[in-house]
Amino acid sequence: MRLLSSIIVLALTLSQGFAHESPSHTLEELNKHISEKPTPELLFQRALTHKALGKFDLAHKDLATATQAKPKIFAWQLERCRLELTSKRPDKALQIANAALKLAKDCPERAEIHILRAQAYQETGKHKPALHAYQLAFKELPAGKIEWFIFRSESQRQLGQHDERVRGLRAGLKQFPDSILKPQLVEALIDGGKHIEALAHIHSELPTLRFKSAWLIKRAQAKIGQKQTAEAQKDLHTALDEINGRLNPAKPDPLLLADKAQICILLGDNNAARACLGQLKKHRAPQWITKRLEADLSKK
Repeated sequence: MRLLSSIIVLALTLSQGFAHESPSHTLEELNKHISEKPTPELLFQRALTHKALGKFDLAHKDLATATQAKPKIFAWQLERCRLELTSKRPDKALQIANAALKLAKDCPERAEIHILRAQAYQETGKHKPALHAYQLAFKELPAGKIEWFIFRSESQRQLGQHDERVRGLRAGLKQFPDSILKPQLVEALIDGGKHIEALAHIHSELPTLRFKSAWLIKRAQAKIGQKQTAEAQKDLHTALDEINGRLNPAKPDPLLLADKAQICILLGDNNAARACLGQLKKHRAPQWITKRLEADLSKK
């Protein structure tokens, strides 16, 4: 499986006022102004800059001071929650999100905070309350956003709700046709045992692609589901050859390396898969990639 390859990472960008400046230059300017007059607004902007530079401890410190001075600004609490998630502190993120829900003034704001609540639950493996929070977000904002459909699909996958997952992704594709939701739908069809329909989608996509490895993996999985082991292995080896030709050993693309690990698992070469997993951790790949591989390896 593509390991949520098209998941969109939610991130708050710097304000437009700093859009054409480098973060380090912005930080110098902010430090100068804050030394003269440390307003909560300036501290909040500096927190965003620290976050952009990966200085999460400093970002936490500035955000804490800013929100302590002005605790009822919803956008600031939203950013606190996002920062806690980025810092791998989902319990704290959930605590902030639950409190911030009382500050939300309209449907879009309530929807955004429900999404963050869901992500916090998801990070701790609590997929049932995560799914409930995602559904609350869609109730507030039925059109949703493209990434919401992907996040909700993952909770449904974890809970084995494949039919609901397929329905949700189909609904998303009506709003976002020819989007990253299409490969997610194919994965859901394969997981739900709908191999013929999955293959129809795969065969329509493959001729249009320059790089085919991700879809060849999907086709192999569908063929495995149809007991066509020899054909599946041929697809997996073709995909592996393509990935090996594209992979930079010194600085590997984590999604390509994860796909290579998935191929190794499907071919029964768990030692090679564990070696890929070790490389992913060495290069600090996101946990949503490594956790899925670890779960797949634990089943072997």
